[in-house]
Amino acid sequence: MAAPKLGDIAKRAGVSIAAASIALNNPDTNRVSATKRAEILRIAEELGYVPNELAKALTERRTRLIGLMVPLKDPIFFNHFIAQVLGGIQATVMQRGYNLLIYSPTGKPGRFTRDQILESRFSDGLIFINTRFCLTRDVAETIRELDRAKINFTMVNSYYGRADVNYVGVDDPALGEAAAQYIAGRGHRHIAFLSGSSDLPTHIHLLKGLRKGLAEAGLELTDRHIGCTGYDQARAYEILDSWFAEKRARPSVVFCGDDQLLMHLYDYVEARGLKIPDDLAVVGRGNIGVISMLRPRPTSFTIPAFEAGKLSAEMLIDSIERPETKKRRVLLPFTFYAGETA
Repeated sequence: MAAPKLGDIAKRAGVSIAAASIALNNPDTNRVSATKRAEILRIAEELGYVPNELAKALTERRTRLIGLMVPLKDPIFFNHFIAQVLGGIQATVMQRGYNLLIYSPTGKPGRFTRDQILESRFSDGLIFINTRFCLTRDVAETIRELDRAKINFTMVNSYYGRADVNYVGVDDPALGEAAAQYIAGRGHRHIAFLSGSSDLPTHIHLLKGLRKGLAEAGLELTDRHIGCTGYDQARAYEILDSWFAEKRARPSVVFCGDDQLLMHLYDYVEARGLKIPDDLAVVGRGNIGVISMLRPRPTSFTIPAFEAGKLSAEMLIDSIERPETKKRRVLLPFTFYAGETA
């Protein structure tokens, strides 16, 4: 039996196809009487009518799809931060009556290809989450490509440029400064910073804050105590071994730039038979999901990843539904978690 069409409903209700469409798709309309609209809805239910969403999208010029781009080499659900951001995005998307479409990267780490960005125009808008693979030049080029393609988008995490874009992130210079003040206040004089890459926006701005906070306390973060691992565990071990081999000015505390670096440090301490915080104090920057898994619980400045996801989706959908909405740059507050490691 053929699926019922809009024309079948219109014929039984004694109205035009246009009137039936208005009644089904516009609950607040006054172009069809309340009595007639109730009759049309009843007939549609009796016939088991299912709207053609593609046709509806073409008519409204809207698909009610939100695209998500996350330039990671690994599945996004393996990354605790991304998974929490995604949870927040999904909560808002569902609440606002949209669906989520995830694009898989095929270009180099940190980037999507131009063709993929152009393909994303099928969705009503795009959320782009910067990751540890997104260098400053990658982020800038992504914004240029999205603007060229006239794609409505919101960016999440680690963007410090001047482009007029919807953006949700954390104030990393302020976080770095707060971490430095806490570390200095605990009496530490020799501090190390474990990072991923000196080219990452997060590294640059955390370092700026760390150095400012330490300078205010009369302390210095020396270049030899800034270790960039490239997110390679073996390289992290080499850096940490070199710090522990120092006779003078050996770091008494390490600040870790993100969750993966923190886990590399915990693995190193266990492998070398050391104890936290007896042999080394640790302060991290990450999210509460990772903190809850580690023992001892790391002293950390936590990032509101779920809230960032929710807000990014709200900002994007607001700009879709109200194109005149001004773009916003929102820096969410980080939270200090005392933990047991510093």
